[in-house]
Amino acid sequence: KIYKMDALQGLKQLEDNSVDLVLTDPPYNLKKDFANDNLTEEEFINFLTPIFNELARVIKPKHSVIIFFDSGKKLPLFWKCLFKSKLRFQKGCNLYKPNDCSMPHNRTLRTSEVFYICSKTDELHHEGEGYIHDCLIGNHTRKEKWKHPTAKNLKITREIVKSHSVEGDLVLDCFMGSGTTALACKNLDRDYIGFEISEEYMKIINERLTQENLSQFK
Repeated sequence: KIYKMDALQGLKQLEDNSVDLVLTDPPYNLKKDFANDNLTEEEFINFLTPIFNELARVIKPKHSVIIFFDSGKKLPLFWKCLFKSKLRFQKGCNLYKPNDCSMPHNRTLRTSEVFYICSKTDELHHEGEGYIHDCLIGNHTRKEKWKHPTAKNLKITREIVKSHSVEGDLVLDCFMGSGTTALACKNLDRDYIGFEISEEYMKIINERLTQENLSQFK
């Protein structure tokens, strides 16, 4: 189920060690058109660090907390939040997006994105049905497709979910956005729970989840 509520408030209602996988894409503080993306550095750290602490509380030991974050100038913000939190960094992975021409003068920088694998413990052994490689390739999903500025590629999301969970696991996305994590879970027989504060994006999520032909969302 997906709840229309603030991420932190929603997370506080979950039980300790109740989630098998976290896969989420928080705001990067890049002044995009959604909540909590235009804060001062101090405000952003105070916003995201408590959320990271809650993710550390609800994830099961040795299971993965996977967080997308900007690989450019805002990356230091991610590390400041992470180091202040109870999450423990495990590894970083690159996502190469060959069709992203948002900044054609600097394709090397802008055609890649990074996601980080963390956990609540030093050990991370829960690998699901496969192994997640250090680099994945998947096309950029344009805003026009689902009216969301940072919509994620479904094929890549499915691969991540499949690699870090098994059927019947509970997957959490506390920044559900356009609903790609939920759709991947539905397609792969995982349970999902998530939070999204925007009424507009909640409508988009419901539209995607009620579609019969999942192949159109690749």
